[in-house]
Amino acid sequence: MKAKLMLCLCLLLAVATSFAQNLTVTGVVTEKATGYPAIGVSVLVKGTTNGTITSIDGDYTLTDVPKNATLVFSYVGMTTQEIPVNGQATINVLMAEDTQNLEEVVVIGYGTSKAKDLTAPIAVVKADEITKHATTSPMGALQGKVPGVQITNSGQPGSGPSVRIRGIGSMNDDSQPLYVVDGMFFDNIDFLNNSDIQDLSILKDASAASIYGVRAANGVVLITTKKGTLNRPATITYDGYVGFQKATNVLEMASGDQYRTMAQEMGDATLMDKVNQASKLWGNQNTNWYDELLRTALMHNHSLDISGGTEKATYSIGASYLYQDGILDTENSYNRLNLRTQADYRVFNWLKVGANVMLSNSNQTVPNLTVWQHAFRMPGIMPVYDENSSLNPYPVKYAS
Repeated sequence: MKAKLMLCLCLLLAVATSFAQNLTVTGVVTEKATGYPAIGVSVLVKGTTNGTITSIDGDYTLTDVPKNATLVFSYVGMTTQEIPVNGQATINVLMAEDTQNLEEVVVIGYGTSKAKDLTAPIAVVKADEITKHATTSPMGALQGKVPGVQITNSGQPGSGPSVRIRGIGSMNDDSQPLYVVDGMFFDNIDFLNNSDIQDLSILKDASAASIYGVRAANGVVLITTKKGTLNRPATITYDGYVGFQKATNVLEMASGDQYRTMAQEMGDATLMDKVNQASKLWGNQNTNWYDELLRTALMHNHSLDISGGTEKATYSIGASYLYQDGILDTENSYNRLNLRTQADYRVFNWLKVGANVMLSNSNQTVPNLTVWQHAFRMPGIMPVYDENSSLNPYPVKYAS
């Protein structure tokens, strides 16, 4: 009996000694870029299932950790770190962003996936690629930059570009893709300012866009607007530019002297009568009609964003104003004012409520575009103004 009792005591002593060799490790995990606590970071004893996650203050407590164990700290979008315990009871960690892994995560419909796992052709464009271009529409900033996507713009102020993803996919006249902005469907995104966009993905084929049904026949453009960040103080960001637009590679037209020479060489009696009549009325004119129609047009854009977050809420409030003159020297302009608000609040761990509100007001003045046809047909032997300094009505009659 005594032998059995001694054996039990020895076993208990061995177990107690074994547990005494393990530690309770605590610490705080912090984001290196911001200095704020890293929430939800996984802390795991390597090679085991013993683990935990950091709290809202970035701290953690891990029990029964062997003195010679290795702790693995991991989080989506951050570089995984492996730190030996070496008998330490307190281990604090700085987590750095893993930029490469962030770029590989692609939004596809109702979820996300890594780019290397995708078989469908998807193009991902970050915000800085869009904001670096002075365009009135975000899609205009992608012109010539995305393989398989054809983007053309008429140049008229406020006009949205024509977008064709892998050619024309519809029998009717509407071959524009489907735009999904924060989960909402739109026919175009002319109301969006470039600075409002956080990232943009283009789904190019049926396998990638199948969840959207028949509306995705011409491809899908997924857009996520800017949002706030948890536990980050209010950040104010201004983005703006002022520039000028000017027509280039304009078709060179014959001068008045060249036109008169050509008329003489042709020997057309009717044409010579008109040339002689013009010379009697206005003398030897040399009017460049394209120079008279075109101008250097002003364009400027200004945007202001205030974003941040607390322990449970995030917010982003923005305003932007765009003004664009047309290169046609007449009443020809476009202006747009945008107001945007995004807010999320985590009521419980399993419930989050939020709202996205965007107000956009624009005014567009469209000129009479037939003047281009008249300018192309008008000879340089006619002046812009008559002898009374009024616009000359004769060229328009002549062109008709």
